[in-house]
Amino acid sequence: MVSHGCLSLIKYFLFLFNLFFFTLGMLLLFLGLWIVFDEMSFFITDPSSISLSLLSYFLAIGGTITMGVAFFGCLGALKEVRCMLGMYFFLLTILLSAQIVGGVLFFTQKAAFEDKVRDHVLQIITSFRKNDSSLNHFEKTLEYIQIEVNCCGWNGPTDWSDDLVPCSCYEPSNSTVFDQLNQEISHTGSQMACLCQSLSFPENYTCNIYKQGCKEGIKVWLEENMVIILGVMFAVVLVELCGMTLSMYLYRQINLDYSVLTRYF
Repeated sequence: MVSHGCLSLIKYFLFLFNLFFFTLGMLLLFLGLWIVFDEMSFFITDPSSISLSLLSYFLAIGGTITMGVAFFGCLGALKEVRCMLGMYFFLLTILLSAQIVGGVLFFTQKAAFEDKVRDHVLQIITSFRKNDSSLNHFEKTLEYIQIEVNCCGWNGPTDWSDDLVPCSCYEPSNSTVFDQLNQEISHTGSQMACLCQSLSFPENYTCNIYKQGCKEGIKVWLEENMVIILGVMFAVVLVELCGMTLSMYLYRQINLDYSVLTRYF
């Protein structure tokens, strides 16, 4: 039989454990909503963070899920409500199962996944040519990826028309000059049409297009950062397993008493 002191320690540790993630989820939710609705947020006005306008939705959704799960863990542990601890364990099990299934599908259906991404990227490029604003966020995300990964198109620069290669495909030979000229680039709708050839460049400045496609560039980036990615995934799984173990242990030690519900609600 577990001592009352040990049980109380587990109870309050689980409460603080989930209180931390509830607060974290709230911050993620507010951050995501701020980026979505506040056009003056520094994330949107910063040219290097244009992809965050899309990722903000994932922040908001992730924050909401984190808050929901942590709520059951906090209240279930603090008030010793078995049904809430059971729901907390169930939600963590669903999340862990979804991550495992997602990981298995990603590695087993890798070719199909690459085909889907390729088709979507080519669709974005087509909308860029037609000046279609329906995929505005995705166009900005693609441009951001091309800048960060130093790539152009999905298979290569040939995916773009010669006269419609975006500025994100150009490799500056002089970063200082490029940063200065970047402020002069005109924005037409959702596009960032590159005016490399029409601007007045120094004689020693050239505009070269990245030869590597983003398909290979992303593969290289994943290989270089695989240790970090696996470390983050392992940490998330470890946190979930810790929460599941503590909640189930506390669940088994608490007497099944439904009067607890009417006592606190």
